[in-house]
Amino acid sequence: MSYAERNPATPPQSTAVPHPKRRLTRARKGEITRAKIMAAAIEAVGKHGFAGATIARIADGAGVAHGTFYTYFDSRQALLEQMLPDISVELLNHIRDVVLKAPDDPIARERARMEGFLEFLRDTPHLFTMLHEGESHTREGFRRHVELQTDSYLSALQHEARLGHLRFESTNQLHVVCRILMASRDYISAHYCMRDGKVVAPPPHVVDSYMTFVVGGLFKNAGGNPPE
Repeated sequence: MSYAERNPATPPQSTAVPHPKRRLTRARKGEITRAKIMAAAIEAVGKHGFAGATIARIADGAGVAHGTFYTYFDSRQALLEQMLPDISVELLNHIRDVVLKAPDDPIARERARMEGFLEFLRDTPHLFTMLHEGESHTREGFRRHVELQTDSYLSALQHEARLGHLRFESTNQLHVVCRILMASRDYISAHYCMRDGKVVAPPPHVVDSYMTFVVGGLFKNAGGNPPE
């Protein structure tokens, strides 16, 4: 499901008895237009890279006048800096939903976090370009994205540690573990989820192998104690 599909420009139609149409408020119209511009920007970056995502392409893709662009964003760079944080929040929401559906078990939750990430990546193929080019083209947006993902993952690990599920307990240790898991996620997806320029689901053994490795090193009762 693309950004545009997750953030529809028009509300879904009801199958109930129709009522007289309500006029959209100015604020709602603004939200719809902003979502169109953001979706068009993501599409432009996915097809042409950050350098090729011009205001003309973005405005044309959104179906708005070029001048309308500046009603919602101060500049092209301001829009690009907001793209990754916006997508990052959606990624976190998706992972949270997948984790909430998982069994009440720490290992199942970690598997759900990995599977949720890979699902979102498959449904948001332009995210690959945004992540791989974002660090150099949108430094602040990329920094905010990493901050959002790190804070969320660290909070999840701290929750598991408080419940006594992890072999690591100190904040310093959990910070390191968090970054190990995030780096694994990124490199695994880059290697196994791109084929001929298209995002694909990884083979089943990928998540299984990841979980075997993680369970042996992260969770209690699955190996020796970590070094002090």
